[in-house]
Amino acid sequence: MFIAKNIFVYLLSMLALCLMIIFFNYLGMNETTNLLISSALFGIFITWYYKGSGLCIALFSFFYWAMFVISQSLEVIWMLSVSLIVYLVMTKIVPKLKHIHIGITSNS
Repeated sequence: MFIAKNIFVYLLSMLALCLMIIFFNYLGMNETTNLLISSALFGIFITWYYKGSGLCIALFSFFYWAMFVISQSLEVIWMLSVSLIVYLVMTKIVPKLKHIHIGITSNS
């Protein structure tokens, strides 16, 4: 049941990504900006849902590989790069930011 739920969520997120791209295109957003924002949101959701496990990289690779085979466009490589950067930021940098203490003092 858990595997079926994860597969369903993954397929639903792929559908949501495609619908976001179509919706942003309908609003007249620049194509490059549209793809970058959509892939960043996709990366945030997948990384958040799968809790930053190594499975995220496999899921990104599979989905963007399939898109690359269908479209044969280098924009898909940019989308993969954005999703991987979001994954790395969320798993490597954000946890380290929790331990930084910034002291603000008042001199009055």
